[in-house]
Amino acid sequence: MFTAVKFAEEMGISYPTMVRWLKRGLVPGATLEETPGGSYWQIPESALKMERPKAGRKPKADAAKSDAKKSGSSA
Repeated sequence: MFTAVKFAEEMGISYPTMVRWLKRGLVPGATLEETPGGSYWQIPESALKMERPKAGRKPKADAAKSDAKKSGSSA
């Protein structure tokens, strides 16, 4: 198991990027452990094989639908 800091090092990314991935649920098997002293991420070694998320924001589903409508209505 890795912490977020160690996993970020292993993946060659910054810690803030790692935290964004964790909060978005992009790291398979990662769990947030709560303790009386605070919380920390536990990330399995198998997550090192994960596909890196694409940079940038995901398009909203509504935007994709409206684009399809626009292209269909102009034909």
